[in-house]
Amino acid sequence: MHEDIAIERMASELLQARDTAGATRRPSQYEAGFDLHGGYQVGRVLHEHLVSRGFRAVGRKIGFTNPATWKEFNLNTPIWAHMYAQTVHFAEQGRFRLSLSSMASPRIEPEVVLKLNRPVAGGDEPPEALMECLEWVAIGFEIVDCHFPGWQFTAADAVADFGVHAALVVGAPLRVERDNTRLIANQLQQLRATLSHGSEIVAEGEGRNALGSPILALGHLARVISTQPWASPLTVGEIISTGTLTPLPYIHKGESWKVKVDGAPFGPLMLDLAD
Repeated sequence: MHEDIAIERMASELLQARDTAGATRRPSQYEAGFDLHGGYQVGRVLHEHLVSRGFRAVGRKIGFTNPATWKEFNLNTPIWAHMYAQTVHFAEQGRFRLSLSSMASPRIEPEVVLKLNRPVAGGDEPPEALMECLEWVAIGFEIVDCHFPGWQFTAADAVADFGVHAALVVGAPLRVERDNTRLIANQLQQLRATLSHGSEIVAEGEGRNALGSPILALGHLARVISTQPWASPLTVGEIISTGTLTPLPYIHKGESWKVKVDGAPFGPLMLDLAD
């Protein structure tokens, strides 16, 4: 009972922080032994709150698949969280305008995005079999947000904080066909992404930064979910963001950002940031 009350209290504080674009305490600061299991339980309660408000889950985000980011956040494992119809957007003609008004401290991540055309069970399938589960692939921007001061947290805190997911902007999809799965799998692993702010190149990264490849990141997600009895398996139609390819700079209203991809047939994706 005590654990349930504590989880509800943490969820209530985080929901208020999200609603006000404000900050709150980290659960690990006031709950001894707060671990990943606790983080996912807080995340589950927050997901139920959002669904009760009319949010519709459309996929999952995988966070911190790039080990190069772990040192900054003192992490050693990826995390996952739900994404919603209200937070996933599709860019028209390679450009999208996004409001930051509901976000506390947003940062930007260029990512490979996948859409499933069949369920993914335990994640033990080889990459070739995982490729056959895909309807399309795309380049995208995930906007991540943190409701803890200074972006300081444990992995469990990050899971509890909505998986630090605020929005996903998806570029033009590339359809996966039976005869191009091997080619696309290689391209997703080897592609290079260049992130620019205006005319300034801010960061660069590779597809293999996402746990070796975005396809391997998908397998990791499926394996983790298979160990969580309360989590629904990955199913047809879900959209999966596979983690940042580069470092994740802070963003502000009035800025324009672009990701350019070499080594895969994705056009550039532009993001304009509004109030």
